[in-house]
Amino acid sequence: MLTYSFNERKEEPLYEYLYKEIKRDIEQGIIAPGEKLPSKRAFSRHLGVSLITVEGAYTQLIAEGYVISKERKGYYANSVLPEPTLTTQRHRQNSFEPSLKNKFQGALFRESKSEKREEKPSFFADLTGSEVARGRFPYGSWSKSIRDALSCESEQVLIGNSDTAGSRRLREVLANYLYSFRGMEVDPECIVIGAGSQILDNMIIQLLGQMHTYGIENPGYPRLQQLYRANRVNLVCLPLDDKGVVTEALYGSDVSVMHVMPSHQFPTGLITPISRRYELLAWASEGDRYLIEDDFDSEFRLTGRPIPSLQSIDKQGRVIYTNTFSKTLGPAFRLGYMVLPHALKERFDKTLSFYSCTVSAVDQLALARFIEQGDYERHVNRMRNYYRALRNKLISELMKSSFSSRISLYSQDSGIHFVMHVETKEQEQRLALELQKRGVNIVSLSEFYLDATMAKNKETSSGRARFLMSYSGLSEEAIPKVISVMEEVFK
Repeated sequence: MLTYSFNERKEEPLYEYLYKEIKRDIEQGIIAPGEKLPSKRAFSRHLGVSLITVEGAYTQLIAEGYVISKERKGYYANSVLPEPTLTTQRHRQNSFEPSLKNKFQGALFRESKSEKREEKPSFFADLTGSEVARGRFPYGSWSKSIRDALSCESEQVLIGNSDTAGSRRLREVLANYLYSFRGMEVDPECIVIGAGSQILDNMIIQLLGQMHTYGIENPGYPRLQQLYRANRVNLVCLPLDDKGVVTEALYGSDVSVMHVMPSHQFPTGLITPISRRYELLAWASEGDRYLIEDDFDSEFRLTGRPIPSLQSIDKQGRVIYTNTFSKTLGPAFRLGYMVLPHALKERFDKTLSFYSCTVSAVDQLALARFIEQGDYERHVNRMRNYYRALRNKLISELMKSSFSSRISLYSQDSGIHFVMHVETKEQEQRLALELQKRGVNIVSLSEFYLDATMAKNKETSSGRARFLMSYSGLSEEAIPKVISVMEEVFK
């Protein structure tokens, strides 16, 4: 049986140390692919630790794709590809039907539906994620950070010209934060501050150039599609399977820059396992290719440790990491950042240094203090606990509803939204409209398919209606009424 010594764990939690030891053995092949791991109970007895410790380690390994749980059989090591090198052999083109290549090309564009309505409906509950929790923002500590920045920083720093990449102090703070929270070793010089994800994505396109063909996930974020189209670049919408972007489709396309959300895909909630991540890195290692890692809500994983970023296992400088504070602080905080590989940062300095930083110096310095003083971490921890309790309440009420036997929930732990499937013969868009008429703002999953035909086929073939359940703006008091409305519509 596997044996590990805990003598060198220092101050790490037991489950985290055990998780890292098993993960290392799987990556190094000491635990072979398909090898059965000990049962939780037997393993805990053998190691002399609690059952909860082993459960915590196994749960994190499953979430990251290192271990597979088979019902009534046990736990097995997953197959993990070795880290890609520059000599990685390209997938054969014939592994993906040539006829499908065009299927995933520009023909997948569709005109976005007009949002114009004669009369804006009134909602008592929001499940779209467009609202934020009220009364939860730490106004006191944030205002103190602003006052301290105004009173303690020099006038030159506050009102003088700033670096194109942003405040050096904030970039150093972010580098330390990314190391402690995400395990990312980042050079502050490679961080670029910008006023939100859209500004950063536009800068990436200018940096890489319009000669590239860009890829996005399908289903995905409609506004992201609109952003790439507005920049007049060649765009391909690539399908997902249960592990993320289908790599055969990626190799079969002309895409050279792929925008992915590996830690919590929107809207499906999928987590890309480690084996698929290495496949993506292998693809990116060939030629002039890049991956844009969109890590939009990694702080709100509700169970276990945060999923390691794609950037943290990239050894060849092919991943551009992006994140914002819109989910943690609120969408009004137009403040985000990207981490560029060294070669791209050098190109950025040569070609885009004429830009002024799009975030005010005061906001940057206030945020740096907010993080340094521990206020940001405390706020995120409070919000994580709040969202966990809210999610549990919502799921509990769904499981007690009259339609509970007809629903399935997916990706409840990955972030602050999950997906609900309802067995029904009705079209999901019609059901969503009925819920909206009764005051529940909700969106069907078909709205996020960036190709109308694919969305229709998914809807009609499944026999289920699928809904995004994004509860960040939902109040606990509204949950019983939400369930009552759903019982009326889903009867």
